[in-house]
Amino acid sequence: MIAHVKTFIFIVFILITGSKLNAKETNQPEYLKYVDEIVADFAKDMGKRYELHFYGSGGSMPTDVEKIEVLFISHQQSTVDNARKMEVNGIQSLLQRINTHEKLRPYLREYPFKTDRVCLSISFRTETDDRPLDGSVASVFLARNKIFYRSAEIQMEEPTPLTYMNEKNEVVKEFIGGGPKEKLIPLMEETYEEALKIVGITHCPNQK
Repeated sequence: MIAHVKTFIFIVFILITGSKLNAKETNQPEYLKYVDEIVADFAKDMGKRYELHFYGSGGSMPTDVEKIEVLFISHQQSTVDNARKMEVNGIQSLLQRINTHEKLRPYLREYPFKTDRVCLSISFRTETDDRPLDGSVASVFLARNKIFYRSAEIQMEEPTPLTYMNEKNEVVKEFIGGGPKEKLIPLMEETYEEALKIVGITHCPNQK
């Protein structure tokens, strides 16, 4: 079941980002090869520093590099402080790689590339690959220059009513679904500037 869920998430991620993940076509634009190089090196570094597992990448790159997204999974329990440190240091590292890659620079939508053009998402899982239900951070991601933290909990979901006509032309009403469901809920959010100060980074030329 977990494998099917992962496959579904992976496909949806491709559709949302609007670009192929880790494209390998021989006729792909040159800038996609440079992005792949950056992401591969970045993923390797984050794996060593924080034991994060690379899960996918994408973004918006139809004619140039407009946005880059990278997704990781961690099998560690995380507090907000730990998640913030990984997120901020990861974003700074990714931006540094993008902005110092001279071959990629002509293809960037803007230079220097800034925080509103990158997205780093970290999903925290248990050893059984489930979301933690103990109140710790289940996910952290950057969007619109804000860092969002989510926890997970089990909530009771109301069944969905379904009405249809049976073979005897009778109206039949049934209820489907419902019961306990795992949900991601807001834990906290903060601006990227606030997170930088907490982590101890006082100067960030790549901020919007």
